[in-house]
Amino acid sequence: MKILIIAYTDLKMDPRPYRQINCLNKLYSVYTVGKSNSGLEKSFFPLKKHSFIINMIRIFVLKMGFNKWYYWDKYKKNLLKLIDKNNFDLVIAHEIKTLPLALRIAKGSPVILDAHEYSPNNFDDDFLWRFFLKKHFIWLCKSYLPKIDKLVSVSPGIVDKYSSEFNTKSILLTNAANYFKSLKPKIVSETKIKIIYHGLLSKSRRIDLFIDMMRYLDNDIYELTLMLVSGTYEKLLYKKLKKKAKGLNIKFEKPVKRKNLIKFSNKFDLGLCFFQPINFNLKYALPNKFFELIQSRVAVVIGPDIEMSKYVKKYKIGIISKDWSAKSLANIIANTNKEQIMFHKVQCHKNAMKLSSINNNKFFIKTIESYDKN
Repeated sequence: MKILIIAYTDLKMDPRPYRQINCLNKLYSVYTVGKSNSGLEKSFFPLKKHSFIINMIRIFVLKMGFNKWYYWDKYKKNLLKLIDKNNFDLVIAHEIKTLPLALRIAKGSPVILDAHEYSPNNFDDDFLWRFFLKKHFIWLCKSYLPKIDKLVSVSPGIVDKYSSEFNTKSILLTNAANYFKSLKPKIVSETKIKIIYHGLLSKSRRIDLFIDMMRYLDNDIYELTLMLVSGTYEKLLYKKLKKKAKGLNIKFEKPVKRKNLIKFSNKFDLGLCFFQPINFNLKYALPNKFFELIQSRVAVVIGPDIEMSKYVKKYKIGIISKDWSAKSLANIIANTNKEQIMFHKVQCHKNAMKLSSINNNKFFIKTIESYDKN
């Protein structure tokens, strides 16, 4: 069976498509489309993007309602010519923005959309996104979701939303990370409690709250490491955060390679996975980093959210603040002693296999096998 996986990302760095490529590549002929290849596929087709300036011009035209013109740019048309002679038995599209392209390439073969998050409310906290792009994502959903075979998403709340709004056959596939069998929880240091936050630098994620948190904590006892992945657009925000953090026990680390991330984080005691529910997707977040912290055997620190708190309570793998303020976050950390932190780290260790991608991979392969006609 020939399978094509499409994502607008660097496939080496994006954990969700990478896990799927790695999972299927041992059983089927896997081809990919993306910004750069994963190194695992049989063949790769590059898909370029417009420059920032060109995109700004295009977005103003999109505002006038030219959805198809905006979508079918020269890069997608070139890709269609490049890939035209290939016929695939199944196409897996990552995020709604790849779906029209996936359907065109599939030529009638089944298409699974891995929606990741809920596209119509992607960045509802951002005025510019609402003004320029929200209607485009709603158009994509209404126009193309009826044509897919299945939809996969990352959390129960998002799966339910797609099912109720668009009547899709929606299934849950969490962002559970690979199982790291050899890692063990590190003993909490006598002198310093080490906290880490790693992930994308985004205004929506309110990284500034973690800096405010450190103002309430004893900086002789607590040390915060921020390892932020930022692009060109976030450089100004990164500088502001560094300025805000002056005088506090906060380190800014360069991002490590994704394959090294879980082992790198193992030396920490507490891992922040704290997102104010300022948009729909953050309200129902069940992100990669949550499962990565579990594999790192780090006690997870979250807010009173909907999805992650179910895991934290059931498996006793971390602590939950009372509300979404920096002060409440600092309070729950300050009121958790070293023995309690160690207990949560050990709980992560005990449940690491159960909360890894092992079961997800079995379920995913079973889903894909149902399309194999041989």
